[in-house]
Amino acid sequence: MILAIDVGNTNIVLGCVDQEKIYFIARLATDHLKTEDQYAVELKSILELYEFNPSRIDGSIISSVVPPLTNVMKQATFFVTKKEPMIVGPGLKTGLNIMTDNPAQLGSDLVVAAVAALAQYKKPIAIFDLGTATTVSVIDDKGKFLGGIIMPGINISLAALSSRTSQLPRISLEELSW
Repeated sequence: MILAIDVGNTNIVLGCVDQEKIYFIARLATDHLKTEDQYAVELKSILELYEFNPSRIDGSIISSVVPPLTNVMKQATFFVTKKEPMIVGPGLKTGLNIMTDNPAQLGSDLVVAAVAALAQYKKPIAIFDLGTATTVSVIDDKGKFLGGIIMPGINISLAALSSRTSQLPRISLEELSW
């Protein structure tokens, strides 16, 4: 079983998976001020919440777009699992053929999304990720990662529009229940 961790700008998403099943998915708020020990306590608590003993974890992998937290999460994960986690980044062989000018600059979040999409779907593929930023990635019919775009996410766009325009008020994006 693998502990997979995605460190994003707003949330840290983690879960335990194996070849056949996703056992759970949990979210933590991304907090630049938390220490390795604090994140280790949160990781351990989440594993306990889902009744997973850390000894069941064979390994872990971390994808991070928050460089100051990458090593913090690496240490926290090691504290809990007693195993060195893999870090998605330049040098890690994923099998993804990246055709951008500088493949080392491709965000680990885009790499893992592309690898997952290639495992799940027929090519060609367009991948949309709607988070703090909205990203669109393109994989051609041969499985090559051609590139993509990064733009402000919906909440950032909404905040910019409402603060910079006279007649567009701030609105809630929550679903209404009638």
